[in-house]
Amino acid sequence: MNSQDTTLQLYHRQFKIPLETYFESVKDFLDPWEERAYQHVVDQLLEKTNDTGIVGMVRQDKDEDFIYLDATIRYPLSKDGRVSL
Repeated sequence: MNSQDTTLQLYHRQFKIPLETYFESVKDFLDPWEERAYQHVVDQLLEKTNDTGIVGMVRQDKDEDFIYLDATIRYPLSKDGRVSL
């Protein structure tokens, strides 16, 4: 393996967020329904818990009260195969 190669461990995390909270978090986005807005919200949630994961693709679903975000979170692996947090 080339020393510049990075191995990643992928996890899916799911979030249930009240719509009011979601809209407050994405108020600076022109379109609150774009993936960059979803990624921003997930990134903020990870920061609150000191989670160092890298946000990838995020899918959403919603109902009248909540938005549900399903996010791929990437974690670099150390040389011994452990997740680097």
